Amino acid sequence: MPILKSIAIHDNVKATLRYILNPDKTEGQYLCNSHNCFSNAEDAYMNMKYIYEHFSSHRFNEPLAKVGKNRVKAIHYIQSFKPDPNLTPELVHRMGRSFCRMAFGDNVQMVIATHVDKGHLHNHILINTYGADGHKYNDNYTTRRELRKISDGVCLVFGVPVTEAKCKRGMSYCEWKHNKQGTSWKERIRREIDTLVLTSKNFDELAGTLEEKGYAIRYGERTAIRAPGQKYFTNLKTLGDNYTINNLKSRIQWKDDMGNASRDDVYNKGHVLTMCFAGIISQLAKRVVDGTKREKKRDEDLPYLPHNDRDVFQLCAQLSLINRLNIHSIGEVEAKIEKTRAEHDKAIAEFNAITEEHHKLTDLSDQWDNICELEDKPDKTLADRMKLSLARQSLSRHGISSPDDARRLELRKREYDERIYELQRKIEDSDNLAKALQEIADTYNGISKGDYVDKLLERENVHEEQRLKESTPEKQQSEPVQNSPNKLKRR
Repeated sequence: MPILKSIAIHDNVKATLRYILNPDKTEGQYLCNSHNCFSNAEDAYMNMKYIYEHFSSHRFNEPLAKVGKNRVKAIHYIQSFKPDPNLTPELVHRMGRSFCRMAFGDNVQMVIATHVDKGHLHNHILINTYGADGHKYNDNYTTRRELRKISDGVCLVFGVPVTEAKCKRGMSYCEWKHNKQGTSWKERIRREIDTLVLTSKNFDELAGTLEEKGYAIRYGERTAIRAPGQKYFTNLKTLGDNYTINNLKSRIQWKDDMGNASRDDVYNKGHVLTMCFAGIISQLAKRVVDGTKREKKRDEDLPYLPHNDRDVFQLCAQLSLINRLNIHSIGEVEAKIEKTRAEHDKAIAEFNAITEEHHKLTDLSDQWDNICELEDKPDKTLADRMKLSLARQSLSRHGISSPDDARRLELRKREYDERIYELQRKIEDSDNLAKALQEIADTYNGISKGDYVDKLLERENVHEEQRLKESTPEKQQSEPVQNSPNKLKRR
């Protein structure tokens, strides 16, 4: 259950805004947003100052009174979540934004930022005590109680539990039917994923297709999946090593490289790294043919042959990547990993550096849209008039006063949009390549120890034993009478 607390701000609103919108706490302000004001501290302060002074008739930066009560300029809410591997910063940020719109309406002035610098994710929300329509927001026991109800309701909508009570596990009819027929949920999910991996271009497409088929995916440190009709989520890690998100991404990437590597070409090149991988592939292929390797089909609809074994397939794909990048030794792999990670970090640094300016351009563009929408609107409400005045003031402060200025603003914003998109792609691609190279390095290190195949077969036996343990209760429930001594006597 998220914890919601509030702090009344009597002075230093600007300092509070700077703390909330700190790039070091918000992934370079990537997890920052606002409503009816800007997303940077300086402009947000000026926006709130304009609305507050108009409706309160008091200065926004008036000093604290020496005696008596002080006026509340803003209210600082903190929405904290307990550590949960299924909670991502993006999900917490979305829940915070939904909470604000449901709790305060469309006329509130607020900034929201999700902080990731602590052991738990939490949203910082600052609202002006006056909205664009002149409504005054108060913070007391009654309002906080109502806000907590809204916060819990939003969490339920996003599938985040709000109680810690553990429910007794029940069994739906669909689950009981699958158990009776001996069809495991995990095996069903494995087969579905294995089929879709062959036709998916990336992990997002795989996840989208699964969701279209009725599967539910819960992201986080322990990403889980639930099949149609299944009552509880299944952790991807429990499906096996090949079903973690990183390994699924690698499998999708590798499938396009399958078959591009010729074993003869590998031996002709004479490189130690490629010969090492080719030798292990040959050993595993021989095991498949001899029947001494447990079946791990890549495609359930095809016969089990060396090219349809998942382990052989992955090793061939790694070998193909080695040849495509023209890597000759493990030293070159490690150097490539270091270079790729450096490019990844450089792209992140540039992304963080331009995020604040991108936010500002987006806010200015939104303010111009407000002017275009509200200027010719008949029968303007008080809130409409204040938003229009606020937009004009904000644009004027940044030197935007004509349609030509707005067009130049839009062109600059598009440049930033394109650069942001390029950097996001570069960050994702370099991250995937670094992980794929690290898997190659890990595989080589395992091979160099001399017992790679034996350990691989040992892991297969362990996974099979786990599957048998999971299916044992099902068999005992479906055939309880056959194991009875009395039944044997009657025969």
